[in-house]
Amino acid sequence: MTGPIGGAAPTRVRDVLRLAWPSVLSFVCNSLYRVNDQYWVGDLGPDAHAALGGCIFLLILNFSCYFLVISGALPLVARATGANDPEARDRTVRHALAVGSILAIGLGLLGRSYTPELIRALGLTGGTAEMARSYMSTIYLGTLPLALAPLVDTIFIGMGNTLIPFLLQVAAVVSNFILNPCLIYGWGPFEEHGVAGAAIATCVSRTITTVAGLLILSRTFGVHWLPTRRLELGHSMRILRIGFPSAVSITIYASIYLLLLRLVITGLGRDVMAGLGIGFNAFEGVSFPLFLGVAVAGSSIVGRNLGAGSQSAVLQAVRSVRLVAAVLGMATSLFFYFAAPSLVPFLTTDPSVIREATSYLHILAFSQLFVALESVNEKFLLGAGRTQPIFWISVPGNALRVPLAWWLAVGLSWGAAGVWWAINISTLVKAGAFTWVVHRRNWMRIDPPGGPGPTVD
Repeated sequence: MTGPIGGAAPTRVRDVLRLAWPSVLSFVCNSLYRVNDQYWVGDLGPDAHAALGGCIFLLILNFSCYFLVISGALPLVARATGANDPEARDRTVRHALAVGSILAIGLGLLGRSYTPELIRALGLTGGTAEMARSYMSTIYLGTLPLALAPLVDTIFIGMGNTLIPFLLQVAAVVSNFILNPCLIYGWGPFEEHGVAGAAIATCVSRTITTVAGLLILSRTFGVHWLPTRRLELGHSMRILRIGFPSAVSITIYASIYLLLLRLVITGLGRDVMAGLGIGFNAFEGVSFPLFLGVAVAGSSIVGRNLGAGSQSAVLQAVRSVRLVAAVLGMATSLFFYFAAPSLVPFLTTDPSVIREATSYLHILAFSQLFVALESVNEKFLLGAGRTQPIFWISVPGNALRVPLAWWLAVGLSWGAAGVWWAINISTLVKAGAFTWVVHRRNWMRIDPPGGPGPTVD
């Protein structure tokens, strides 16, 4: 799968599956880092599970900075590929890599300096806080590969190739799985680092992915990603302008969860936090990438069909991608509900943590269909470069979770279940809003040759 798929040709379900399966597996592999970490820190106790549960939302906050470039590059690369313009594609790749590197280094320096303050802001205490500090301070040393690895994957996806990112992720996950126990517990010749060892393993694995991906782009696909002249401020700003609404929506999403942790979840106890960590990292860490892989494949198809000037092909792609997403969403709901009692004990032996994680998954099972539909409809807009609606739907929808969770969990005394139902309700609201915007079709404008291309409209 080395060339563009979709073009101006009709996109049937089998075409979506053909493009999406490597993308799905690639995103699943990418999330297996979290599953991997959650599994290997098990012998460090509930504090370790709770620490990773809190840190995941800081990691998502970091990713929102990286996504500023990723979401800006995707529609530009896809449209240039659909228009058969390798010069425009390479120009975008060069600028995206340069801007992404600058942002990553700046974030690493800032995050490393303020790690203690960030952990205190989460409301974590005792052993949980100490482990969280150790993990995040190490992560901030490796922000460059953590930022560039998903950007390189996105470049391939925008070009219509989802197989290469999948193979790169497989190699990275295998190396991560091998390194994790060695660096966490000091197996073999390695020094024991505790939870920091999981962070080191992640950074090393992402470095492997980044270097290999850049070499393949250059030597196999002829992408000239090394700067050959001074970077253009205007093109850099264009990438950032397109990516800004999506990046801000992810920032708000992570910030909302950080508020939930601070105002509600930490007050419910360590076991609830640990249950959240297992449910979010080990289960949603696999289910959401299924939806995201299909969604990003759909985004690439939409962008390239718009680049080729075919609205009818875009509409057929929307129908096909939605059908695949709906089937996956319903299957995931059934899996969460019926498999949780059997699978959670593989990750922890603590009865209280098992109870909280199982409760989380049973409740979240009711929203997985809507998570899937939200994901694909959002990425249709991203593939078209129309990112402003993403901001106006995601930000209020996610912000709704804080007052709703507090009212259900504290006001009505539902406890942790109130927080999880607040997530379900807000997901339903966002999925409905995205579906309505896509149905209106205003986002399907096709710019004339040499026109402005994707905007934030």
